Amino acid sequence: MGKGIFTEKEKKIEIIEEIDVLVVGGGPAGISAAIGAARTGASVMIIETMGSFGGMWTNGMVITLAGYNNWLRPYQRCVAGVTGEWLELAEKRGGAENNRSWVLNSDPEVMKLVADEMLLQNGIKCLLHTWFSDVIIDNVDVIIDDVDNIIDSVNVKGVIIENVDGRKAIMVKVVVDCTGNGDVFARANAPFFLSPELQPMTLPFYLAEVTPSGEIPFEEELVVPFGPEPGLLKEPLLSEYTSRRRNVAIDRKKLKEASDRGELPCFGGPWFGGLREKYPWVNTTRVYGSAVNAAELTAAEIEARKNVSEIVNFYRRECKGFENSWLMRTAATIGIRETRRLDGVYTLTKDDVVSTRTFPDPIALGVWPLDVHPPQGQTGMHDMYVPLPYQIPFRALLPKTVNNLIVGGRCISTDRQAMGSVRVGATCGATGHAAGIAAALSAASGIPLQALNYAEIRKELDNQNAIVEL
Repeated sequence: MGKGIFTEKEKKIEIIEEIDVLVVGGGPAGISAAIGAARTGASVMIIETMGSFGGMWTNGMVITLAGYNNWLRPYQRCVAGVTGEWLELAEKRGGAENNRSWVLNSDPEVMKLVADEMLLQNGIKCLLHTWFSDVIIDNVDVIIDDVDNIIDSVNVKGVIIENVDGRKAIMVKVVVDCTGNGDVFARANAPFFLSPELQPMTLPFYLAEVTPSGEIPFEEELVVPFGPEPGLLKEPLLSEYTSRRRNVAIDRKKLKEASDRGELPCFGGPWFGGLREKYPWVNTTRVYGSAVNAAELTAAEIEARKNVSEIVNFYRRECKGFENSWLMRTAATIGIRETRRLDGVYTLTKDDVVSTRTFPDPIALGVWPLDVHPPQGQTGMHDMYVPLPYQIPFRALLPKTVNNLIVGGRCISTDRQAMGSVRVGATCGATGHAAGIAAALSAASGIPLQALNYAEIRKELDNQNAIVEL
């Protein structure tokens, strides 16, 4: 709660750019959106708060790239386009796997470098260390929805940013919100969902000098022997196959008992990954709070680092193969699974995913399980429903009340269960790619996003090698 009101003195803000398409957020969705828009002919700028592009895949150190491949036999590739090109270029430099595995190990440093090169090669103007602050609203239109409700519809004329140069403005034709948290649509007063209970945040880390002690050698490719029918993935397959590095063995029962005694903080998995044998990546911390509340996000970062230290010390003390290990690195920012979700023109639901519903306007495929991490107090693994590849409709990217704003990434319009699948990186990239293409088409034609001809969007997605249907 605030402590009163301070009225800031009115001041003139320099306009530093006038651009067709501005992408806010430089993660997988934002990079794919920016390149997709540029290849459709738009002038494009992308802004990012961190010091490098890649979002959770780089700064968040989520190095097991999820959402490219179907978990179920026959293990199909379901994301290509710009997001697939990023993977292929990283693989050529030895910085990523590119096979049928349910997740694909990567090197965040290579992923950063490739992202930089792709953005620059496509003529995209880039600003790092730059915060989105607010929207500049233009005129207000009155529209009537399908049930005769009167809705005020606005245009985003520009955005306000903050960086080392101060407070500046960028004027735009179309904005793509790839912030993950829905910061842009929230500032534009578009309706959204925010659950009272949010999935936990995770701070991944790398360990050094671990001696793999499992009976299973490192596997070049790891698929889950499940399907082809969709269904609930649970024990024993759950523990046996949902860690990419099965050669890093650990006694999960022992860890849970220690947590129950208060000797370990709440944890998930643990799940291990990484391209280098003795330097495993670890996904296990679980910290609860809201990442759209600055105080709670700060507390979560601090608590997560403390938990990492406690977990690393316990592994070294109690777990075979970890005796000489040490903490090499934690992510630059905590991993966020859930915050705002757009209340859009169409809301993708759990039932849509489970029933593999088809849509007249598909723009991407989702493949990840309905993966909603449990509430506070539950440790270890959690069951997940694994669906067939399912369609994501274009309408799920569109706000109801903002004409020239489109959304890509985990904050598109879904219910909470569907978001548990849509939120992973490759799927975010696929929705971002479609959002960027649509933004460019709208900017060039002057046609509002909601009125675009789907056939034109689909044609350009096909031209850019996106996978929309199998």
